[in-house]
Amino acid sequence: MKVSDVMRSALELGACNQSGKATDWKSLCWLFFTPQGREFCENNNFPSIEIFRNMKPNVEKYGVYVDAGDIQLKNNVNIGIIGDTDAMLEYDDNTVVHKIILMHGAKATIKASNYSVINLTNVNNCQVTIINDGTAKVLC
Repeated sequence: MKVSDVMRSALELGACNQSGKATDWKSLCWLFFTPQGREFCENNNFPSIEIFRNMKPNVEKYGVYVDAGDIQLKNNVNIGIIGDTDAMLEYDDNTVVHKIILMHGAKATIKASNYSVINLTNVNNCQVTIINDGTAKVLC
């Protein structure tokens, strides 16, 4: 699968023309985590699980985990948890806003502390458990 194939599908669903500027996997993943990208993907349930599975070899290094099984991550700024992935995510870094996107049945446990800020996009009610020490802010 090529980036141009993914972008063509997104444009057919009404993605803005600026989306066409994604020319490689890194820029495509960057778009995924923008406010407009998160909104578009949530509203259109896009990309499909089939598209994600075809993209899998190219996107994990940019924070998008597809059918990754059990994973544990700490303080990653941009994380996509997709499909058959069960993530234990820990956040105590309060210097950035952390963005998490869950899609296609993914599961996550999010441990938030030390005034960290997390922007969570949960597409189609994926299973999420949030453990907050009372100082963190989780925006849904």
